[in-house]
Amino acid sequence: MRSTYELASKYVVPAIKRRLVLELAKKGLMGVEIARKLGISQSLVTRYLSGERGSYINIDEYTDIVKLVEGLANRIIENHMSEYDVVRELDRIVMAFMVRKYLCKKHKEIEPSIDITKCNICPSLYKVEI
Repeated sequence: MRSTYELASKYVVPAIKRRLVLELAKKGLMGVEIARKLGISQSLVTRYLSGERGSYINIDEYTDIVKLVEGLANRIIENHMSEYDVVRELDRIVMAFMVRKYLCKKHKEIEPSIDITKCNICPSLYKVEI
């Protein structure tokens, strides 16, 4: 079985970053400004916007996570966050996604042999207050 850290890094983090990039673009930020605020390259912003990166998981299905991402986007726009604050908040949203067992269905698609009804790894590891 793959590590939950590996799965989060490969699938959840890009999906949440993509949702954040889309939200920032919707609020009128240009690609170069999004890249600067998130500490990523402009080409990565373009890949998120086009759906080339971060599309394996559709974050829009999880309204509570969407609200967390929207709140983060608003705080980023208000310029009240350092680069470290942004990374911390992104990580907290990723942990919230994991603790709520939202990755389980996709994990089962990736590794059909696992029994997601017996697995409690994420809730036991990713305890977070949001």
